[in-house]
Amino acid sequence: MHQTIETGGRKTAARLASPHFFGELRGSKGTAAVKRAMLSLRFGMALCAAALMLPSSLAAAPRAMTWEDTRAVVGASAPQISPDGTKIVYVRSRVDYAGDRMRTELVLIDVASGISRVLTHDRISVGAPRWTLDGTRVSYLSPPERAKPPQLYVLRMDGGDSERMTNAPNGVDGYAWRPDGKAVVYSTADDLPNKKAIEKHDDAVQITDEHFLTREQTAPRHLWLVDGNGRNPKRLTSGTWSVAIFGASRISWTPDGTKIFYQHAPDAIDAHWVHEVTMVRDVASGEEHPLVTSGMDSDALVSRDGKVVAIDIPRHGSPYLTRDFFLRGFPDGHDIASTVSMDRNIHWGDFAPDGSLMVGTTDGVREVLWKMPPGGPAQKIDLGDVDFAPDATIANTGAIAFVGHHRKRPSEIYLMAPGGAPRRLTDDNAATAALNYGDSVAVDFQTDDGMHADGVLTYPPDYVPGKKYPLVLEIHGGPVSTSHWNFSAFTEMLAAPGRLVFQPNYRGSDNLGDAFLNAIVGHVTSGPGRDNMAGLAAVIKLGIVDESRIGVSGWSGGGLQTSWLVGHSKVFKAAVSGAAVNDWYEQAVLADINEEFAQAFIPGASPFTKDGRAAYNAESPITFSRNISTPLLILSDTGDQRVPITQSYALYHALADRGATVKFIAFPRSGHFPTDPVGREIVNRAWAGWFDQWLK
Repeated sequence: MHQTIETGGRKTAARLASPHFFGELRGSKGTAAVKRAMLSLRFGMALCAAALMLPSSLAAAPRAMTWEDTRAVVGASAPQISPDGTKIVYVRSRVDYAGDRMRTELVLIDVASGISRVLTHDRISVGAPRWTLDGTRVSYLSPPERAKPPQLYVLRMDGGDSERMTNAPNGVDGYAWRPDGKAVVYSTADDLPNKKAIEKHDDAVQITDEHFLTREQTAPRHLWLVDGNGRNPKRLTSGTWSVAIFGASRISWTPDGTKIFYQHAPDAIDAHWVHEVTMVRDVASGEEHPLVTSGMDSDALVSRDGKVVAIDIPRHGSPYLTRDFFLRGFPDGHDIASTVSMDRNIHWGDFAPDGSLMVGTTDGVREVLWKMPPGGPAQKIDLGDVDFAPDATIANTGAIAFVGHHRKRPSEIYLMAPGGAPRRLTDDNAATAALNYGDSVAVDFQTDDGMHADGVLTYPPDYVPGKKYPLVLEIHGGPVSTSHWNFSAFTEMLAAPGRLVFQPNYRGSDNLGDAFLNAIVGHVTSGPGRDNMAGLAAVIKLGIVDESRIGVSGWSGGGLQTSWLVGHSKVFKAAVSGAAVNDWYEQAVLADINEEFAQAFIPGASPFTKDGRAAYNAESPITFSRNISTPLLILSDTGDQRVPITQSYALYHALADRGATVKFIAFPRSGHFPTDPVGREIVNRAWAGWFDQWLK
């Protein structure tokens, strides 16, 4: 569905859409429906009967989303289709708000009937399900007890309880079944290298490229092999180097079960993931070698006949920029094809039974699926109004089970047969989908240097044409990411009180090709800043924005942009800067991804030289903090290793020192954003509440 919007004399294509932010806020299924049912019983069956006889025109209209509704969103992830395509298992998650945790369970769907049942009633949490290739067993990771690391379990489909396969002291990170189902390779962390010294209270840590919150030496991860019945665990690798798990690393087998592909990093330090390479290991002899002779690569995909390997290789040498799949013959390594001609940053891939490579990318404000047949060009597959999340598996029949995103409902599990249309198999979010959401449209605009860009504009529920509304600029992080039109509970909560929400895709976003993505290099903050202002101007030209009530906000890279924009423009009435990179120098020396990340976007400039430091300062919001007069809310986790909270402290004091309107809230959580339901909701409520206060 399309509609045309006039922006300053140019026609802008606008498609019905719904944006995505941190991922869906997940919660207990049907909470709102249960409350309504209890209320009906309280008033009595007679009153209910009378209500049913009311004319349809008097029936209650759908209401806007509330914070309680966000807790009721049910999550769907990790769909695994059985080899014969008749069954799917997936991980279903719900919020336990009282317990401040997510409850996850493994669910089995019969494809033909659509009937589902829970497989793991007795598990604390589950993840990473896998089928054996004969389809007789399903394995998964789960902690045996609360606060214990996850172990590998297997469940027979012909009945019986789950059987524990591993007893790894430090838990299992990843695993893969040998094709014959008689063994499993898995990765697990070694004990700390200075464990004995720690027992004697000598816990000093030698620092190299670790982040500023490091409290112990990093422990390498290595490969182990265990029989399919859980017996005879055997270490396969050892050393100070590490099996990499920071990125999208995977472990896989050749179809004959003789060799393993895995990701090798120089050590377990997060910053060094940029040096990982794919190794090919012969299990019997222990001999191994890199799959690619030079440079960084990852995520090797093996065709079903074992004759082709697709390798994820950065186009410009940095894994933080555009990445492509290169298809190579195995074992000789001759070039076959690549995804370069698609001109999109790859998010997911796998081989279909016919030898085609299936690839997931963004495209404009959508998430799409491509098919690249052997010897032919890539073709985008028509998925209708469903978007393809990079979370999928393919059966031997060619059928694909995937997490599908939609504009006005949270994610569900979909199935698509070869040549068919996507079919939704779950309805876990029926109650949430019945709420009232404003339409969303994709707005195209031009950057100041002539590039095409786009973004998602979400209208408030019950929007009235001709009326002007306050607007919140909601900027995605990354920066190599994209604002999509798929459902986002947080965006809906920003729009629900009667606000427009615009999510611009600035240069560096990975939805419009390599040239647009790579244009951020050297102008990591200032370039996107100009783009975001150009996008805002395009929306203002629609004549629907109350220009006296415009807010701006974002987290991480979006926080960086927020801090920058309020230091360069007076148009904003309020701003929320979350976990922002306010100082590129501090980002380069304190973060877990430190110098390699900073130098990908500010190349050729060492932060430890006079000229390099000047280049970093020129792109740092803290440099322009004296220009900030917009009321600013600063948010950050105290244990954020990705964007250290020190940068939030610096910006806060820079504003408070001269009496500017600023508020700083720190959350005692580890990580880049709270993962617990209560912490996440507190952040989002504070965020939206700031606009409630200042955009009245």
